[in-house]
This record gives sequence, structure tokens and C-alpha cells, in this order.
Amino acid sequence: MSRSRFLILLLGVPLLLLTGPAPASAATGSSMDIVDSVTLVAKGAGVQVEVTGTCDAGESGVFGVTVTQAVGSRIAQGSDYVVVTCTGEQQQAAVLVVADVDGTSFHVGDALVSASLIWACCSNSSTQEVVRIRR
Repeated sequence: MSRSRFLILLLGVPLLLLTGPAPASAATGSSMDIVDSVTLVAKGAGVQVEVTGTCDAGESGVFGVTVTQAVGSRIAQGSDYVVVTCTGEQQQAAVLVVADVDGTSFHVGDALVSASLIWACCSNSSTQEVVRIRR
């Protein structure tokens, strides 16, 4: 998908958070987790992040991931997302996050990963974790 649509998605997430939770009848229960496996790809040009989440069956869901890592005095950062059709059960997705060209490449070491799952217009689940990037 184009960067402009991704930017709209990223700008829309804070609005979703400000609107508050969806009514209890609208969700069957949600969860969001970052699997401990974050893998360095293409010599640091990106990382692959495994996430799991649950959203209402039949809805379109978006797993969004941002990875931020301090590398010396520079910052490696990137964001991306994948679209899934929600099953109502826990689902796993691999999100390939490419390092921004204005920063530096990712390296083996600790990084902050922020992940969210958004579905049905205004329902969401999110988490942030410090993870280890591995080869």
C-alpha cells in the first residue's frame, strides 16, 4: 500500500484511542501480543516482526507495527502493517518493517516495538514491548 495511505492510518490511530473503547456488545474480546521473534533481514534494511491478535470474526483487521532502535547516536525506525480478515480466534501475522531512509539500519540488539490491531472502524488493541532483534 502507498505511504500516504499508511500515513493516514498512523494519524488515525490517535483519534481511535481518543474516542474510547467500543461498546461491549461490539467486540467478542480482543488481544494483541508481540511474539518474541524479531528477525533482522537484508543486512539491517528491515526486521520481520511476528504479532498475534484476536478481533471480531468477519471484520477486516490491520496489524500495525513500529520498531524503534537506538544505534549509537542515531535512531533506526520503521513502520508497516498487514491487513487480515478476522476469524474471531487468535491469528498470527508477520509484518516486514523497513528502516526509514532518513535514519540508520537496524542492528542485532534491543528495540522498542509498538504494535496495534485495529478493526471494525473503531475497535483496537495495542501493546509496546522491548524486544531483542536477532539474526
